[in-house]
Amino acid sequence: MSDPLGEHDDIVAGFQVEGRTVRGRICRLGSTMDKILSAHAYPEPVARLLGEAAIIAALVGDALKFDGRLIVQANGDGPIRFIVAEFVAGEGVRGFAKTDPDAVAAVLAENPPADTLMSRLLGKGYFAMTLDYGPDKDQYQGVVPIEGASLSEVAEGYFAQSEQTPTRLRIAVGESWKEGEARAWRGGGALLQAVAGDETRGSAEEDWDHVRALFETVEDAELLDPDLSAGRLLYRLFNEDGVRLFEPTPVARRCSCEHDRLLGIVASFPPDDRAEMETDGAIVMTCEYCNRDWRFEPDEVARAARG
Repeated sequence: MSDPLGEHDDIVAGFQVEGRTVRGRICRLGSTMDKILSAHAYPEPVARLLGEAAIIAALVGDALKFDGRLIVQANGDGPIRFIVAEFVAGEGVRGFAKTDPDAVAAVLAENPPADTLMSRLLGKGYFAMTLDYGPDKDQYQGVVPIEGASLSEVAEGYFAQSEQTPTRLRIAVGESWKEGEARAWRGGGALLQAVAGDETRGSAEEDWDHVRALFETVEDAELLDPDLSAGRLLYRLFNEDGVRLFEPTPVARRCSCEHDRLLGIVASFPPDDRAEMETDGAIVMTCEYCNRDWRFEPDEVARAARG
């Protein structure tokens, strides 16, 4: 079995285990993940949590097939103030983390056990998925407490509580490198969900137990291996039943910061506020997502303000 279109990286795709009341999605992010995580000098545990959020956003967002944004966020009272990832169908994914660097460093210096690291960094708080259908429509948001050793576990709890759907998530985020090449971040993840059974399909519980047992054998190294395609991985897991991988959706690192849009935002501020924003004769705005600085000359802003 091979991937449709022959793509290995920066994709998300649905799959179906033949004859079983189970559905799934798989995501592989190479350069897209590296662009998201390399934009900021995050400590490794912070980068891994943000990478998890980005993959969750891609896996869930692509499955929804709606015109709008899926926002995945974790807000806590710990050294990581919040993590947010946003997926827009047909455009891609972006994300960033807001932290207290000194407090993060203090936690990491204590070398806490791996299964407590997320709770130490995020503290007490909540995990939310928000469907934003656009400015003229109501948003939908589901919220659960941050409980577990990873954002994957928290997301599983979200589906169990909000949708009452048996769900299993496996996500790996890490750095890879080859001789003569720079280190680069990459990530992989897969989501498995039960589908309600009926007289034709048979027992959903039996199918779920069978497919989940196979799914649990996936290893982090397989999810991260740049030479192992999504199709080959699924074949390794489910070849006895047969598995169908649907056409993948490309996933780019998207960011909505654009010169004209940001210029319009700056120009909308009152003149006194714009004057206070000037530094060394220009107004500089930094995108929190891509960490890019945008420089606007006062005359340029004044012309935009006049329309």
